Amino acid sequence: MHPTYHGVRCRNGKWVTEMREPRNDNRICLSTYPTAEMAAVAYDVAPYALRGADAVLNFPGEIASRPAPTTASLAAIRAAAKDAAVAREGQGRGQRVRWR
Repeated sequence: MHPTYHGVRCRNGKWVTEMREPRNDNRICLSTYPTAEMAAVAYDVAPYALRGADAVLNFPGEIASRPAPTTASLAAIRAAAKDAAVAREGQGRGQRVRWR
């Protein structure tokens, strides 16, 4: 696990974002990202979509500006998480992003 960010860990040199489903032990893998910060931003979208204001977030002051999933489906949450990570990277150093 990342020492600062919730739901982020390094695997094979990439940053993986995952969380547990509410009231369940199943793990939801959102995606892999080139930086820990991108993964942390992507993580924030998922628990907020599933838990609302009770969610523990990495960047709580920024959640209102993040893309929201169109539905509660896992595919919609993953898509919104990816969009949030790409938007955050666009504000940063402008590195190219490679998706697996």
